[in-house]
Amino acid sequence: MKRLLNYMLLFLALLTLVGGAEICFAVPSSGVELTKEEAAFIIAHPEIKLGTEKDWEPHVILNQDGSISGIDADILSRINKATGANFQLEAGNWVEMQERAKAGLIDGLSTGAVHEERKEYLNFSDSYMGIQKMLLVSLGNPKNIKSNEDLKGKVLAVHKGNMVDEKLARTIDGLRIIEFETIKEVIEAVVHNEADATFGNGATIYSANKLGLPYLQIAYPLGEELKLVFGVRKDWPEAISILNKGLASIPDYEKLLIRNKWLAGSSFPDYTVDQIIFDDDEQKFLNGIDSITMCVDPSWMPYELVDKNGEYVGLVADYMKLLSMRVGKKFQLVPTDSWGQTLSFVRERKCDIIPSVIPTPKRLKYLNFTSSYLSFPLVVATSRDELFVDNFDAVADQTFAVVKNYAAIELLKEKYPNLKIVEVEDALTGLEKVHEKGVFGYIDTVSSISYQIQKNGLFDVKISGQLDISYDLAIGVRNDMPQLLSILNKGIASFSNNERQELHNSWITVHYDKGLDYSLLWKILAGLSVFPLLLLYRYNIVSRYNKKLILMNSKLDSLYKTDRLTGVFNRHMLDEEMKRELARAGRYHSYFSVIILDIDHFKKVNDTYGHHVGDTVLVAISCLLSGNVRETDVVGRWGGEEFLIICPEVKIDGATRLAEKLRGRVEALRFEAVKGSVTASFGVASFVKGESSEDLIKRADRALYKAKDISRNCVVVAD
Repeated sequence: MKRLLNYMLLFLALLTLVGGAEICFAVPSSGVELTKEEAAFIIAHPEIKLGTEKDWEPHVILNQDGSISGIDADILSRINKATGANFQLEAGNWVEMQERAKAGLIDGLSTGAVHEERKEYLNFSDSYMGIQKMLLVSLGNPKNIKSNEDLKGKVLAVHKGNMVDEKLARTIDGLRIIEFETIKEVIEAVVHNEADATFGNGATIYSANKLGLPYLQIAYPLGEELKLVFGVRKDWPEAISILNKGLASIPDYEKLLIRNKWLAGSSFPDYTVDQIIFDDDEQKFLNGIDSITMCVDPSWMPYELVDKNGEYVGLVADYMKLLSMRVGKKFQLVPTDSWGQTLSFVRERKCDIIPSVIPTPKRLKYLNFTSSYLSFPLVVATSRDELFVDNFDAVADQTFAVVKNYAAIELLKEKYPNLKIVEVEDALTGLEKVHEKGVFGYIDTVSSISYQIQKNGLFDVKISGQLDISYDLAIGVRNDMPQLLSILNKGIASFSNNERQELHNSWITVHYDKGLDYSLLWKILAGLSVFPLLLLYRYNIVSRYNKKLILMNSKLDSLYKTDRLTGVFNRHMLDEEMKRELARAGRYHSYFSVIILDIDHFKKVNDTYGHHVGDTVLVAISCLLSGNVRETDVVGRWGGEEFLIICPEVKIDGATRLAEKLRGRVEALRFEAVKGSVTASFGVASFVKGESSEDLIKRADRALYKAKDISRNCVVVAD
């Protein structure tokens, strides 16, 4: 059948060439259109071989049966499906692969970057993935390498044939380079102190963990992102065109999901997507929809705004873009004229979600709410001549402006039943009422008020105080879609702290260059001319002591939260995190699981080899655990040789899979001072509605001791 289809395509291509007509060939499954030359090229070249390095996991994974899987294989598979081409990987030594491509013995290269030297014999595709290069050192950074300056006189391990690393190394003065044939040798050289550092990325740490050598850490990022491309022989321009069309047909979220698939449970700077496992009902729901419709607040910056071009922008908008990638579905904007109309639309089921909403009793009639993903206190803005509001009760008899239909009205009336509220259309109108003395103050979030003050030059208005009321932003989900609620909760749980911080920095610290009112500036300078030296002196004194205080607080905070030996959370913080998960489960009907593990025969390790070796084992296993869970998971030392892992939004099956993965990784660890491997036993339990943290831990603990009674080095699930 396939041969018949190829003959038909060849016939159509020849017919088109004879007739001179400009016909495109469409692939129905993806909508990718091929020119007649491209279609003829695919028929003439039934297989196109791209060489790659056999040890570049997880981009290239060489399986025991000789097949190749991994990130690059999945990307090429999507391209093949979209275009009808057949790009295949051939894995081997990277230096040899480059020579084979140059000699025309294979058709091109994969998992490489654009280099002038290769342009002599290759054309390059668009980038299919970017990775952050970084300097990697052995655990603890014994040589204290923090910048390129610190590399002078040091030894760098480089994978032979890696042009990016070789070129970068040549730019650093006084650096001694040792080349190694394999990635494994590079990692071993750094771990065993034969070399002081190596250039790498998240995949290097992935390989180290898989090899049972989880002793690498990031010293610092190297700056520029490395863009990975495919290269194909120069006399095949059609192949590059086909590759680029295939790449363009793969949505960004699908590329992230592919990367996520092969780095499940890892958390590295250039691989930030966490593994999300959907159950059968959730997957069925996702398969049954094309997109998720959303109604938003059209004017609430810096959180969200629909601009004049109809584009949805702001901090919340960026969260939704990230969430869309995580769940693998497009979020489709349904335009509304106001916040009131947004609430009406979701009541009438004209949209599926509201991205930024505060849970209130009235809204529970038509919405369910996800976990909170943003939280900030309400503040009050007054005219600049008013005193600061230390206690809101003292001004509760005044009149305040609040945006119409905002949850703040409901929250304020509940706490201050007699408060006089004037409802306004938007934040700017509320602040203008303050400016005009029409109301005493305007109530909103600090970011929203600061944005409007800076953007509109309302410098006679100030933030005067904070209320004891917080806005805990969640996503409102129509209450006839329970599967969508759990899907979005899983997506929110996958957000890493780094991702959250980057999004906040993009919007909350935005500055607006409005120009200066010089007449006002001179008046201010004249009024302050008596005090500048005094203020400067006072500032220097206060600043010096503040820096000392911040440093001391940081040290105290670390001692308070972490176990001194292993660096993971201590028992106190595990108790706090458990309370937080229980509260979240009670409020949002979410679920979570716990894993408790105990190192087998640890007393024997201490007695036989000494406590120093025992400490080394504890540190290594804590590093392994931290490096093989999601950023949203919590790892801590429960006591002695026991560790506890709290897994938000994970059911018992997912927790069991994680425990089994960790068990295998622990068993694969090797310690020079300990004969044989060290193993651990695991107990797994999932939260049951209504039970206490003590009951949950007891169930996991009973499962752990059952594992130790059976055979040790195994995983047992609690009843």
